[in-house]
Amino acid sequence: MTESWLWPALFAAGLGLGAFFYGGLWWTVKRLPAAHHPVLTMLVSFAVRTAVTIGVMAGLMAGDWRRLAAVLAGFVAMRFFLVWRQRRHDAIQS
Repeated sequence: MTESWLWPALFAAGLGLGAFFYGGLWWTVKRLPAAHHPVLTMLVSFAVRTAVTIGVMAGLMAGDWRRLAAVLAGFVAMRFFLVWRQRRHDAIQS
């Protein structure tokens, strides 16, 4: 049985997790100035983002480190993409 679809799917799942994690961080930071309890907001956001990300990664890993590596590659790729996109946005704004 071929598993050629598995690795791109795991990479795509990592991209989605990266978007969730860093998108959630962006969303939280944007709302901190208006938050009544900014420290609590940041801590809860971190705990939820981390728990969901690690839980999904553990489920997708299924005991195989190569699966985790594929998911992490997608997660890190999303981080680099978002940093690149933000720098480009900042360069256009200035």
